[in-house]
Amino acid sequence: MYLPKPKTLADTGLSKELLLRLTLRHLQEEGSLSLPALSDRLCLRGSVVEPLLQELKMLQQVEVRASGRSGDVIRYALTAKGQYEAQELSGRDGYIGPAPIPLEAYNKLVLSQALGERSIGRERLEQALGDMVISQELINTLGPALNSRRPLLIYGHAGTGKSFLCHRFNKMFDETIYVPHAIAVQNTIIPIFDPLYHWRADDPTHDQGEDMDGRYVPCKRPLVMVGGELKLDTLEVHFDRQSRQYSAPLQMKANNGVFLIDDLGRQGFAADELFNRWIVPMEERRDFLSLPNGLHFDIPFEQILVFSTNLDPETIADEAFLRRLGYKIELGAMSPALYKNIWLMNLEKYQLIANESLFDYMVNELHENSGKPLIACYPRDILGIARDIMHFNGQAGEPLDEKILKKAWSMYSVH
Repeated sequence: MYLPKPKTLADTGLSKELLLRLTLRHLQEEGSLSLPALSDRLCLRGSVVEPLLQELKMLQQVEVRASGRSGDVIRYALTAKGQYEAQELSGRDGYIGPAPIPLEAYNKLVLSQALGERSIGRERLEQALGDMVISQELINTLGPALNSRRPLLIYGHAGTGKSFLCHRFNKMFDETIYVPHAIAVQNTIIPIFDPLYHWRADDPTHDQGEDMDGRYVPCKRPLVMVGGELKLDTLEVHFDRQSRQYSAPLQMKANNGVFLIDDLGRQGFAADELFNRWIVPMEERRDFLSLPNGLHFDIPFEQILVFSTNLDPETIADEAFLRRLGYKIELGAMSPALYKNIWLMNLEKYQLIANESLFDYMVNELHENSGKPLIACYPRDILGIARDIMHFNGQAGEPLDEKILKKAWSMYSVH
């Protein structure tokens, strides 16, 4: 995607007032800056920044600071009047960073990068889940579900691998997208790029020179994951009084990627409240937000929305909402053949030696007698404990036996 760096103030799509404010804040932060340095910080051409400096000079808020040495770069600094103005601004808005892009440009960007036209083939899905032991039946269900872009509910007992599976969804997408450092809703700046969710991608096109707009960051498609710690206010634009900065809602950071709500039903609020909040975005693929000053705006809701829970779906959502979820996929007990594959993978992982009969003992004795289903977490956890026991007893490198395996099982299970 080609995103040319704006050549004029009009090309930025931003108001002069906003850019003057941001210029003052950068000068306040650094003390003094040259035109090239200020341009780099704002990610704007010098031809856009220089008229801003000239206007601030006319307003007697900026002055030229030169060292007097021949050949030195001219630097700009705030006057006393400029310091006062910058201090007033910083009390209302603490953002200091690259110039934002306008809301309209953001909306167009998200729609242009939407997953709608990009189908997920079987080969790509199997490659993304290559480090998992997974049935073809599940592959056959997941593929159409992810291609549909409709919300997806994955449920089943704890330990069946729901989170492990969901964490790999964004591996299916290897293309580079662009995420703006921030957007401007009128003159309010909302940071978008978040290193917690947005991983920078190598993009030779982006680094070819000054022609590419530095207000955008080339990234992999994001994966935003939240669990029981999710609060409803993180789904709205929030103003932090300490940092004096706005924060974008999580679904905004997840745009053009995957948004996973893990442990659904374990949040500090009823699941119905979350569902009611998202009925319109899920149906219209638009989300409606507002600023503390009462200004309302909407953004695209372009992401794969995944819910995951180990609770019975019918206990946390009514039938009407469950119908709105395009796909419901249950992860349950595994076949003995798949379970054995996980057993062998974890023997290798923990560098354990075991006879073939030990797997039969695990299934026919430990699982059968306890009534525990064959789910993915048991080989990983039980063999990990067995490894710890053997290392403690100085038995590293010796074959694992029934006695140690049974001890590990009893230490892992609560009954």
